[in-house]
Amino acid sequence: MGASLPGPQHGSSRQSTQTALPVEHLVPTSGFASRGHLLRCPRIAPVTCKPREDCLSSKKPGRNDPCPCGSGLKYKVCHAAEDRAKAVPPPAPAHPLAADLKTAMEILGDPDTTRLSGCLVRLGALLGEWGPAPGLRFDAKAFADHVGPELARLSDKEGQDATSARRELLVGTVRALGTPAFMEQLGTALLGRASVPGLPAGDRQVLSVGVLFASASKKLGRSRPEDNPLLDVVFDVQFREWSAKHAELVKKYEALAGGFAEETLPPEAREALQQARGGDVDALLRYVQSDPGIAERIAREARERAARVEARMREPSSPPVFAPEEELWLTCVLWEPMQALKSLPQDAEPATRREAVTTLMRAVKGALDEDFLSGLLGRLREKAKDASADEATRAAFMDTAIAFEAEPARMTLAALLTSRQEAVGRSAEEMVMLADLKALTTWTPETFEPYRELLTTMGLPAAAARIQRCQEWLREHPVTLRPETA
Repeated sequence: MGASLPGPQHGSSRQSTQTALPVEHLVPTSGFASRGHLLRCPRIAPVTCKPREDCLSSKKPGRNDPCPCGSGLKYKVCHAAEDRAKAVPPPAPAHPLAADLKTAMEILGDPDTTRLSGCLVRLGALLGEWGPAPGLRFDAKAFADHVGPELARLSDKEGQDATSARRELLVGTVRALGTPAFMEQLGTALLGRASVPGLPAGDRQVLSVGVLFASASKKLGRSRPEDNPLLDVVFDVQFREWSAKHAELVKKYEALAGGFAEETLPPEAREALQQARGGDVDALLRYVQSDPGIAERIAREARERAARVEARMREPSSPPVFAPEEELWLTCVLWEPMQALKSLPQDAEPATRREAVTTLMRAVKGALDEDFLSGLLGRLREKAKDASADEATRAAFMDTAIAFEAEPARMTLAALLTSRQEAVGRSAEEMVMLADLKALTTWTPETFEPYRELLTTMGLPAAAARIQRCQEWLREHPVTLRPETA
């Protein structure tokens, strides 16, 4: 009989009676590899793969087909996972405004609407600075054709207050002109403006808020145009521009006609003037545009009036144009661009100087919001009607009001640069506090708070609100009036 296999020795540990196989002979099979098992098979040679570039073909193998690498394994357990990973496209690069759009989403989702309100105010200011650029306004002709008749209709309605009339005009206009096509065009224009290099981060975020509002109409489907605050901003800006254009023509024409005997005017001019006084401004506009002689006389008279007002403001005895809170607001907003212009060397390049002047004028236009202009013009007109003043003084204030209404940015800058008189306080306490403010080296929101509280106690809410605007500005742009002395 053959020799018996040796059994385990007494007192020794149990050992396998088979010879251990080399590690390379532990080969996974297709049936077990997927479950993590190994099959001992001493007759199977070690598996080797050909280089992938030598065996890949344009035809992708099936999951259960042999892998093209030559391993003998099914494709799904060999190179399928590797090929899928290689086939994944690289991630798209992040949009350059991704961070700003994310911040805009956070602003829209914030229950506190303070930041959102500030963004909409700033957006209106930016649209005003840029003017009626393509894509940023409703179609000018369609706007004029709609607003003119609507204003005439609303003016005939009795018992309607200004707020409800303005709302009715807004709703009708944005429903007629705020189409999906316009919103898409507006969103594209705002996105393009936000992508301009060098734009401050705050303005990029403001424009990103506008872009999100522009795209909201497409996502919300049947949402009403009047519920989109972006259309409200566009309407306000364009209506102010339209109103200023028409008011300027009326004021200039009335001032021109006041210098002539009305019977010397042509019958068409007298009729157009009467229609304008009755509310039909378009009749006057059409006449002025059709008569080059009248347009030339209006332009000449406007230049002469502006020159008279500027000369009068340079006189030491002329009263100040601005109220104290208006003067402080303009100083805060215009300090940086004004100092940049003043610091230019005498031999600065013309292009550099033009850029500084353009920046300053843009800042002036941004500072002259609707409340500022309405308060300034209303005060000048009241002084023009003051019965206690002499006729020359009343005429001077009326001249000033018309000039500021026609060219507010130019006349404001002229007043700041040429006026000999500073704004005067309305009480002794206010005058002392203004002197204290002007003696400081740096203006911050905290330094303006006592003055704001004083105006509130004096019963001047509009003035106090303007100082609050100064404080909001100073949080982002503190003003250093002069360097501190050691």
